[in-house]
Amino acid sequence: MAAIANQRNALPGLELPDLTIPVADTHTFRRVLNAYWQRVLHDLQRVPLAAVAHHNRALYDRTCAALRAAGQRDPRKALHVVRQPTVSVLVECIQHQLAGTPDAALLNAWLRELCALVLLELAALGELPAAGVTIGRDPQGQFPVLRSPTANLLLRPHEVMTALSFRPHSVTLHEGMQTQALPLRPDGKWSDSKAEFALPAVVEHPYLTIVPGVFLALTDNNPLANFEAHPDKHGNQLDLGGRQAEEWLASLRRAIADIDAHLPLIGEELRLCMRLFVPVGYDDHKHLSASFQEAIGLIYLTLHPQQMTMTEAVLHEFQHNKINAAFRLDPLLHNAWSPLYPSPVRPDPRPLHGVLLAVHAFQPIARLYEEMARADRPDAQNTFWNERFRKIIHINRAGAETVLAHAQPTQAGAGLFAEMAALDGHFRSYEAQRWPDRQDGADLAELAEQHD
Repeated sequence: MAAIANQRNALPGLELPDLTIPVADTHTFRRVLNAYWQRVLHDLQRVPLAAVAHHNRALYDRTCAALRAAGQRDPRKALHVVRQPTVSVLVECIQHQLAGTPDAALLNAWLRELCALVLLELAALGELPAAGVTIGRDPQGQFPVLRSPTANLLLRPHEVMTALSFRPHSVTLHEGMQTQALPLRPDGKWSDSKAEFALPAVVEHPYLTIVPGVFLALTDNNPLANFEAHPDKHGNQLDLGGRQAEEWLASLRRAIADIDAHLPLIGEELRLCMRLFVPVGYDDHKHLSASFQEAIGLIYLTLHPQQMTMTEAVLHEFQHNKINAAFRLDPLLHNAWSPLYPSPVRPDPRPLHGVLLAVHAFQPIARLYEEMARADRPDAQNTFWNERFRKIIHINRAGAETVLAHAQPTQAGAGLFAEMAALDGHFRSYEAQRWPDRQDGADLAELAEQHD
């Protein structure tokens, strides 16, 4: 879902012929992601001086200089920094503030945290000068909380801390004349040093590897996390739901393994984009998940005992990340936000933008079921599994009919809707062959509770 409609200008030359289900060797989504990250990198370094409080100006200048220097040495290092959702969501929130009437205090609190997180990522990569960058308390006597997926670090400063220094592969905490360096390693592994126990801060290692580069996050700095557009949800508070982290990891690994096995090109795309899965509780009756247009690479989801439900949720929200990255580059629809239309997966009327999100998410889920059936998976013989498959196809038919009947696409959006129409035709034919006795008008109410 999109919490803020802060649409950018269209990106010339953007083409999306296979943004829903990728075709080998086109690299469409890779190009979208690279363009998006480049835009975030640009926006990070273009905050107007007039909006930057005096106590942040030197820090902001030094942060931008360090990021530019890293990018000049190796452009991949600068992109690595901004592809972390911990960083990019703050850039997006600051840009939203600048686009309206800024709340100066809020903007500068986010900016100070953003600078600290950029410096921390650069420190973890070894991309800072040996002298490092030191910051003190803000005018309220506070330090930002530090979070880094790269270094597997959460650091909450104590009141006694007086300064914080970022250097290559370390962060040094100052308590008056006393200093203590905490080593950082790009692989997220920590030394055996006991130094962290003497630090004037709480130190945790909250990023648990699901697959390489993709983490279960036991901390979250997204300012939009509790903005909620779904009528049946109340925000996205971090919560393991009384389950052990290992159970979450096992379920998410199985979900990604299912995607890899049956939709390998989407599995590759997922690893390009996704960084953090944030747990928001356990529910054995329904599944709720969420993503934000301003937080590419980040998913919120509940844990569910049915593995297929978890696999669907991961694929569903990843698809939202894909199209949300494209939406940050181009509107795709001239009539995205009005009027409202019935949604096949939501109890409330939705703008065409929302119905498009649903179809873009559920068409690959239908393809997943199709490929599982083709592979003769044992669960494909299950009656409930087949009923679910059939209902998903009905969702796609209802949503695609609405979108294709009313969409006014931009030039970039034309390819996306052509792909949607082709997939819709394929699944209509597939349904007629697999269930020749089918009837229209399936009850989709239960599916409105499954996802965002």
